[in-house]
Amino acid sequence: MAGGQRRQSLSLQLSAGIGAVIVAVGIVACGLSFAFAFQEARALQDGQLSQIAALIDNRTLTFSGSQASLRSPLDADVRVVISRLTEGSSRVVPTATPAVDPKLADGFHDFRSEERDWRVNIRTLQTGARIAVAEPSTLRDEIARDGAMRTLVPVLLLLPVLMLVVMVIVRSKLSPLTRLATVVDQQTHASLEPLPDANIAKEILPFVNSINSLIERLRDAIGHQRRFVASAAHELRSPLAALSLQAGNLESTITSPDARQRLLAFQSGLRRTHRLVEQLLALARSEQGALEQPTVASPRGLVTDAINANISLARAKDIDLGVERIDDADIVIEITSVSVVLRNLIDNAVRYTPTGGKVDVSVIRSGADVTFEIVDSGPGIPNDQLKRVLEPFYRLNAFGTSGSGLGLCIVSEIARRSGGQLILENIDGGFRARYFQPLRSSP
Repeated sequence: MAGGQRRQSLSLQLSAGIGAVIVAVGIVACGLSFAFAFQEARALQDGQLSQIAALIDNRTLTFSGSQASLRSPLDADVRVVISRLTEGSSRVVPTATPAVDPKLADGFHDFRSEERDWRVNIRTLQTGARIAVAEPSTLRDEIARDGAMRTLVPVLLLLPVLMLVVMVIVRSKLSPLTRLATVVDQQTHASLEPLPDANIAKEILPFVNSINSLIERLRDAIGHQRRFVASAAHELRSPLAALSLQAGNLESTITSPDARQRLLAFQSGLRRTHRLVEQLLALARSEQGALEQPTVASPRGLVTDAINANISLARAKDIDLGVERIDDADIVIEITSVSVVLRNLIDNAVRYTPTGGKVDVSVIRSGADVTFEIVDSGPGIPNDQLKRVLEPFYRLNAFGTSGSGLGLCIVSEIARRSGGQLILENIDGGFRARYFQPLRSSP
């Protein structure tokens, strides 16, 4: 249901429409087939009566003596009755034979006699005598219907098979639309690719081309936005650096406690702004930049550099920041990307861990992957917000910590671009962030 309107399946509509036509045509075909087969069976039976009369006329079949009629003795039901017609008598034998009017013309006649319907062929022989070759209509019609019904059996059996074949064909022909929908669902703002037009019917191709044009316009718009963010962040670095330098120069000249307090607040704001600019640049690089060449690196060195980058904040909050475990074997990896991941994950853990808490870093080598694990004793993230924290500028303001809201977004973008995986989860007594990065075979 969407907007109160029930959506109908195109495949079901096509199958139902074609199926209705097939059923209608099948019914008409069955009716015509039955009628033709029934008439043909009756014509064949009439031919048999004519042949019997012809055999008697040619004296191939003898009908002589004192018998007024003959009937086949093969069945209790009378199949064929041969009677002599005599002027002035309307009945030859009172039982089991039709009462034929001798005045009837030669040829075939249908009439009712003794509560039974008959089909009679009257013929004048070469000798001048007249005979009637009769057969019960009920038996004739039963045989004709049986023969006609046998012609319907293949059609009736093929109708369901044909319906099934139609449904399979319709679904197979519409399957490219399902594949296109899957491709569209997999698209993200960071990986907009044109839809493939291979094996697409020409009736659907204009629709696919329109979607591809829309995707191209979206790519251009998103590209302009990213370039603007990167350019703006880059242009802000120089004035911020100059402001920081001037604030440092002012620090030695200010003696008033009140002015010094205001200068410290100004410097703190500059540092936050400078970090935001750096994070914006990192995000722009992670979204636009190509993967660097893998290089042989030491996990211990990467972790040490990331801890050193965050040690000042950890000391200011009296947080025990250290290494829990390191599988210290050289790995082949994109050093810059992994360094950004580690710095952001550790920075995020330190910022959201209360004063006096603990943050442990581990590097675990497992087959073709390496796992960077950061465990903190902080309050964690509500489960319903674990995905939202990966959005740009989304912050958990309830914890009252300062930050740009870009750290986890940058890590998520690097994971997408490099084939890694970021898993955030709440654990007993804290929070754990694990980043899985596939290793390269050679630098």
